[in-house]
Amino acid sequence: MAMSRASFAPIAPARRAAAAAAAARTRAPSSTTFGSIVPSRKNIQRRRRRETMIPVAASSSSSRRSLVVVAGGAAAGAGGEMELLPPVSRDESFEQARVAIDAVVSKRAKKSGKKRKSSGKSLAQLRVAVELPLASDAPSAVCAMVRGACGGGTVSTAVYGDPECATLAAGKTKAENDGIAEHVSLDDALRGDGCDLAVGTGAVALVGVPDDEIGKARRVAELSGGRPIVGVNVEWEHAGDGGVSFRGTPAASTATPDETFANSFSVVYSYLPLAIQGIAGDTTEGAVFKCVRGGAPEGSPWRILVKDDGKEYQQVGAMRRRPGAEDLESALYNAAAAKSPVNKGIGVFRGLADKVKNSIPNPLDGLGGGGKR
Repeated sequence: MAMSRASFAPIAPARRAAAAAAAARTRAPSSTTFGSIVPSRKNIQRRRRRETMIPVAASSSSSRRSLVVVAGGAAAGAGGEMELLPPVSRDESFEQARVAIDAVVSKRAKKSGKKRKSSGKSLAQLRVAVELPLASDAPSAVCAMVRGACGGGTVSTAVYGDPECATLAAGKTKAENDGIAEHVSLDDALRGDGCDLAVGTGAVALVGVPDDEIGKARRVAELSGGRPIVGVNVEWEHAGDGGVSFRGTPAASTATPDETFANSFSVVYSYLPLAIQGIAGDTTEGAVFKCVRGGAPEGSPWRILVKDDGKEYQQVGAMRRRPGAEDLESALYNAAAAKSPVNKGIGVFRGLADKVKNSIPNPLDGLGGGGKR
């Protein structure tokens, strides 16, 4: 991978034929990848990460040091999460997300039970999010994602931003036992048509809710009482840290209820495939990957990985917050610099020069003039 003027872009096929020209800027994924984040005009966050081509310029030593420090801190509390690798198939990504949801929700349920017994009070509503790549936004693909990532019993109600997805999923539930009892649209959920959020049990999934319907999503969460809320590919921008970074901004003091709600989700699973293109046209696969297996989601690292010559993922960075474009640029540049034959040659030359310098005798030795210079 070339260091100079290299660029990276998330792997992203077009959502519609009209977007094909924009998607052509990126290369199609290899056989080891299986999809991409679906384009959406309303999804600011995924659009920004998906379509932007960013040149990988030289990074300063301070930026390299800061990334290493954060990576070390994240790794210290991550346990086995640092050993997990991105999925190699669509079904594996769904399974990884499902296990992450189950782990966090079940742990909160145990903690909430102990809290209620000791003080008679319940914990605040749990709100988590998963971000899964899809090659298509067709209702059938969305339904397959929900069955794979939310099935099994932890999630009992799925609320869809797209009514067509809700209708298709409800019909499939009768034929396939996915463990999800209710599949409804946002409007139906608010009317109590097909579900009763207040008396239901299990987690409530908000699936593909666009950013202009955050108010409805917030109302669904309020009607759900203490039931956990799982955002599945929600289409609004948020840091994914449960509101920690948002509360530290000046905007938090004047935020609307919808803004506060939108920033209250903690990401427990996220997989973003990347295509890293060098100046010579060669393309390397990479990924931004987060998968919670225990502990607080906010403490789980966001990992930046790149495939080596043997097509194995190697971690080149890890952060406690969601990596931005500059973070990816720095990590990818540093990875390219470490692999560069030119840089390795410089290192060897310096090593030889030091050996030669140290082998030259100092004429002042033995005369009380000190040691070698």
